[in-house]
Amino acid sequence: MNLLLFIKKYWITILLSSAIIVLCFMSTEPMPEVSMNNFDKLVHFLMFLALSGTIFFENTNYLRKRISYQRIVWGSFFLPIVFSGLIEIMQEYLSPYRTGDWMDFLYDAIGVFVGLAICLKINSKLLVRE
Repeated sequence: MNLLLFIKKYWITILLSSAIIVLCFMSTEPMPEVSMNNFDKLVHFLMFLALSGTIFFENTNYLRKRISYQRIVWGSFFLPIVFSGLIEIMQEYLSPYRTGDWMDFLYDAIGVFVGLAICLKINSKLLVRE
């Protein structure tokens, strides 16, 4: 696939992935203290719920006619989880500001799973209407 065509088709996923990378590697020093316990886990959950949903709907919009539905589902599930794992590993070994946290990875994976479940439900409702 041509790089420009890829960027055109997946620009939301690319933008969201870039934002996640920035958020996961920036320094947390200037940030205000949040009184909610485990607020960072909620943020991880929501980031990867959104990423999974974005990948799912961009794939269903552009690839449904060319690849199987199962491939869309697996790509929307496994790609964000691998991305999350790589981020946690890179935080541990490459970031001067952050450390890898396997609980963050767990919440990322839960976000991916919930995001995919929501997308499958929405998609099934949309297919019934067609």
